[in-house]
Amino acid sequence: MFRTKLIAATLGAALALGTTGMAYAGSDKGEEMQEVATILNAKASVLQAVALAEKHTGGRALKIGLEREDGAYRYEVKIATKDKVSEVTIDPASGTVTRVEDDGLIARLLDREDKAAYGELISSPVTLSTAIETAEKETGGKAIEAEWESEDGKPELKVETVKDGVVTKVKIDAATGKILRVSNSQKGEDKDD
Repeated sequence: MFRTKLIAATLGAALALGTTGMAYAGSDKGEEMQEVATILNAKASVLQAVALAEKHTGGRALKIGLEREDGAYRYEVKIATKDKVSEVTIDPASGTVTRVEDDGLIARLLDREDKAAYGELISSPVTLSTAIETAEKETGGKAIEAEWESEDGKPELKVETVKDGVVTKVKIDAATGKILRVSNSQKGEDKDD
């Protein structure tokens, strides 16, 4: 009975998504398919959610992703300010902030190594929003998640976009805004600029 309902639900989601859904259903990524469908049908885009969270907190976005909570998907945006890190939850369907949580004292103490990285981010000339715009322009797709990271001591912004069911990862230099790498997860393509 459960399997029958699961198959029916998966087929229904795939039909609702058209070719995007079929590409994900075929690759056995049901959860990713649902996340992509939520983002593609959302009133608030990833870029709009980042802007809303930054405006709400006065900080800069470190990361945005979609998380399932109480049966519904929500954007979770991690924001850094000079003195704290907050997580802003936004309803993609309405584009409204539903919750803001500040990291507790223990999390801040355990997260000491990230404090330097947060300082780099706050002073970086390239924001997560700028990186999202750059990646969407480069790929012609829609951002589904983005994050700031430090790889080999170099600050980078990583953005994943989706177009026609294909997920593309774009890495951007946080200091210059230059695209460092574009990799297409479905076709195995990889392009360094």
